[in-house]
This record gives sequence, C-alpha cells and structure tokens, in this order.
Amino acid sequence: MDMDLLASATMEVALWESFGGLRTANATGLLAAVIAIWIAARFSSVMIDKGANMLGKVLCTTFAVGVFLMGFNVAGLINGTYEGHAAALAALDAANGAIELSQGSQAYIAQTAEGNPLGMAAGWLIFGSGLLIAVLPLWFNPND
Repeated sequence: MDMDLLASATMEVALWESFGGLRTANATGLLAAVIAIWIAARFSSVMIDKGANMLGKVLCTTFAVGVFLMGFNVAGLINGTYEGHAAALAALDAANGAIELSQGSQAYIAQTAEGNPLGMAAGWLIFGSGLLIAVLPLWFNPND
C-alpha cells in the first residue's frame, strides 16, 4: 500500500523533528560526559595533592573507569540515534512506493550507511585520554 504525498511528507518532517529533539539530548549527554572527565581528573589531582592512601587511589580509579565506560555508552547512544533515524527514514522510503524522500533524507541515509569511523575514533581519543589523565598520575609519579 503506497502512501500519499501529504502523509509521506508529514512523516518525513516528523522524523526530522524527532531527530532534532534528540540531538539536544545527545549534546547534553556528551557535555555531561566531558564534565565527568574533568571531575575525574580533578579528583585525581586532589588525591595526589593530599597524598591519598591505596583505598583513595582505588576509589578514584574506579570512578575514572566508570566515567570512561559512561562516555562510551553515551557515544553508543548517540550513534544509535543516528542509525535509528536513518533506518526509520529508509523504512519510510520503502513504504512510500513511488514517492521519493527529500534529497536531504536520501543523503542522510547514504551517509549513515557508511558508518561513523571518525566519531568512534574521537570517542576513543577523548574518553581514553581522559581515563589516562585521571588514572596515571595516581599510580605513577608525575614528576618522574
């Protein structure tokens, strides 16, 4: 059963509105993860200044690893949002029959199909280096 032009256009716009709203949530989650990296690094710095014992170092390291994992979870959710919207647009395209999606939607589906290796590399660099910045000074003297 083919959709009519108005129903197709309405669904396409609704999908883009949903995507736009979720981008705000994604940005908030990413900002929270970056702030958590800063907090983990700050905790580490305070622990070093105070001469933390083994328990303090373990707790701070555990927190930093949790931040690292949370960051990858947020990055995965953001990537899932992109892939989910591309799949929804592709499903709408299939349901449309003879009615084509907008050029922007078609380009977005094609771009998302190629994956996001740059985004994944950025996630590894940001969260991996944040973990190292927070943990290494606890266990190795930064003055050596």
